[in-house]
Amino acid sequence: MNGSQNVSALLDGMRPNRRLVAVWLMCAAVLMLDGYDLTVIALMAPELVKEFGFSAASLGAVFSASLVGMALGAPLGGWIGDRYGRKLPAVVSCCLFGCATLLMLAATTIVQLAACRFVVGIGLGVALTSAIALCAEFAPGQMRSRVMALVGTSVPVGAIIPGVLTATLVPDYGWRVLAIVGGILPILLAIILFWALPESLKYLALRPAFQARLTKLLRWLDPDRSWHDGAAFVPPSSSERGAIRELFQEGLRSITLLIWSLFFVNAVALYLITSWLPLTLRDLGMSASEAGQVAAAFSGVGMIGGLVVAALISRAGVVLLPALFAIAVPSLLSFAVLDLGRPGIILCVLVAGLACGGVQVAMMTVVGTLYPTRIRASGIGWGVAAGRVGAIVGPFFGSLVYSLDLPRQRLFTVAAVPMIIGTFAAIFLLMQCIRRFGGVQVDGIPAATSDMAHGAHGAYRPRPRAGVPATVSRID
Repeated sequence: MNGSQNVSALLDGMRPNRRLVAVWLMCAAVLMLDGYDLTVIALMAPELVKEFGFSAASLGAVFSASLVGMALGAPLGGWIGDRYGRKLPAVVSCCLFGCATLLMLAATTIVQLAACRFVVGIGLGVALTSAIALCAEFAPGQMRSRVMALVGTSVPVGAIIPGVLTATLVPDYGWRVLAIVGGILPILLAIILFWALPESLKYLALRPAFQARLTKLLRWLDPDRSWHDGAAFVPPSSSERGAIRELFQEGLRSITLLIWSLFFVNAVALYLITSWLPLTLRDLGMSASEAGQVAAAFSGVGMIGGLVVAALISRAGVVLLPALFAIAVPSLLSFAVLDLGRPGIILCVLVAGLACGGVQVAMMTVVGTLYPTRIRASGIGWGVAAGRVGAIVGPFFGSLVYSLDLPRQRLFTVAAVPMIIGTFAAIFLLMQCIRRFGGVQVDGIPAATSDMAHGAHGAYRPRPRAGVPATVSRID
């Protein structure tokens, strides 16, 4: 192996093996914890109201506290990850939100619960950004979208667990069992990540001082290939560090704004539903166990939606986004305006869960493949942060419905509005991808692959499509 080699091209040439799969599974475990946190506080809510006498409306602050923390933690994680690597922030942040979750066991007031949840959110925001970036950078280009989509399904898998625990253990052991599980799991995962998770190949390639470490990591990933200690590797871009301004350069401005908008509106609907669904179902006559089962089913069909995305996204690409947003709208409006019996309510909840879960996985896949390496973690971090802002807003709409004593079904009228907006924003993103990149398939987006032509100063340019002048498909 003589001369400098592009590390992105080397990774793209690797076949999937058990070591790459191990990295993907560790990243999936981090996302699973995010899914667990997505529903756990909502399922604690009825028990907190019963034990401490909190009003339902006051719980909006507790619901949103972790989301405020995540909105701060996600861009912080992107900033740290692009400068100091992905592994260390992932390990430290898992320890942080695990310990903060265990501290909830000692909380007795709304302020104490909100403070614990805020710290949990900061840790989750950093961990989530690091995990998504690592997963994208350890996935060969030709299968990156499928890997990202499959890993993304771990979010709804994690969201199922609190519902199962609520239906089986909470009736006997109380809400604290949810906090114990939610605190111990990330601490155990942090230990595993510390010992087993490798640093990003492309991050190491950006630092000449880490060439020997990079060679050792490549030898571990692909032991059947001959790797020489003196080999030199180069990253896919000449720019060393990503910055937020780069998300708005090289023709990415409108795409970045649309991605942020889609993260935002989906999070408004998703977190509004997941935060208030158990209480709403209790008010509509279901028992705590039944509400927990429906909440788990909402997350379960979200996992199915994610698997559908994983199966189709390589072929359908960005087209899936407007389709999924559009599917959610009639189910939410039906719940809101029609007098449905219990089977109808459950059906509407399941359809909405299928669509929202699919959108979440599709967005993670798109943002993980769209941006080039040097700004990928920043792009993911700011996209997730935009989603967390929406996640903060969503639960407060639920508080408003409860404080005004409106019919509980009005929650779903509110949830339908951002999904309608998301449908149109997703259509605009689809049009932008066609105009800028010449297609809708995320594996074919030039910024996501090593098969790029670079302009001056490392600017990336898509290859002209056959029969189309270069000036048409050029990003400028």
